[in-house]
Amino acid sequence: MVPEYTDQDRLLVSQLKEGSKDAFQLLFNRYAPRIFAFALSYLKRREDAEELLQEIFLRLWEIRATLDDSKNIKSLLFKICINLIYDFIRRKNIEQAYLAFAGNNDQSNADSTWHEVIYHDMLMQMNRLVETMPDQRRLIFRLSKEDGLSNDEIAIRLQLSKRTVENQLYRAISYLRERIGQSSLPVLLFFYLHCN
Repeated sequence: MVPEYTDQDRLLVSQLKEGSKDAFQLLFNRYAPRIFAFALSYLKRREDAEELLQEIFLRLWEIRATLDDSKNIKSLLFKICINLIYDFIRRKNIEQAYLAFAGNNDQSNADSTWHEVIYHDMLMQMNRLVETMPDQRRLIFRLSKEDGLSNDEIAIRLQLSKRTVENQLYRAISYLRERIGQSSLPVLLFFYLHCN
């Protein structure tokens, strides 16, 4: 069972805000085992769960200065965990959906590698286009579509209005739609899976 949020947690969060690596390690020791087990129950592979656990605590370290020691650190850690699991599963589903589409349109198993190459090529094309966006728009797009953050979370993290975040996302997706084009069904499928 996950330990309840205690005065000790509040103290550790307060110390973490000041950059204490010891406090960080104690929080890791306290919450990592249950978070790992939770992640593993969804991701099924130890390597994926371990990678996700590292990402969760890396994010905790990155946002340490903005933590509120009156709020439950356990809840925050599990919220980050759930968002990352969602993002991981979403990415897997994108790839599987594309490969399923490709498989339905070509029954030859010998071509499965070719379909993977096409999928990854489209992903690279999209990433190249994202890199040409203005800095703020690119960052907002990646936080939303790659990190799985909500518009509210992005607004808080970047100290912007939610309206600004929404506008920048709309412009980013419009930009990609114009440049990727909708001339072929596989490209269209890829775009909507990745950007919606």
